[in-house]
Amino acid sequence: MYNRRAKFLLVSTSLSPILGAIAVNRFSNDKLWINWVPWLIAAILLVFLCWFLLQYAERNLQTFPFTVKEFENTDKEMLAFLLAYFLPFISTSNMAFIDEWLTGLYIFAIILLVITHAEAFHFNPVMGLFGYHFYAVKDTEGVSSLLISKDKLRRPGTEIEVVQLAYNINLHVGGRHA
Repeated sequence: MYNRRAKFLLVSTSLSPILGAIAVNRFSNDKLWINWVPWLIAAILLVFLCWFLLQYAERNLQTFPFTVKEFENTDKEMLAFLLAYFLPFISTSNMAFIDEWLTGLYIFAIILLVITHAEAFHFNPVMGLFGYHFYAVKDTEGVSSLLISKDKLRRPGTEIEVVQLAYNINLHVGGRHA
């Protein structure tokens, strides 16, 4: 199982679309490259970090069998989060909080803390880009958790191999037959 730091890193990778949007906004407003390239680099680095952490987990964490008793696809919730992400870009073309780096850092820190505390991990658009789906699942004992899988779950009662990314967050690995 990953520790809290790794979970925090995976949650922080969900902010890369915001950083990319800031870069695009600054580029489209004819800002010098020094004003938008760092945002773009940070966004790309977070995407790479997400990919690396998922690959590392699949290859190195201990797998265990998990029987899916019930499931619900939560991919649809990603749209609401994306709309909330990009709302500042719709409401104003001047994002003053980004020009003040300390204010921007504070806003990003608050977002990360809220996401981490609420355990709202099921919205990471970067993982969606990599082809992962998010499911609210219950095991045979009725314990609820989040399952991240490249496969679409089709029927309850399926036993799959998973690794535990964090408490109640599992990544489907191995013989992909959900």
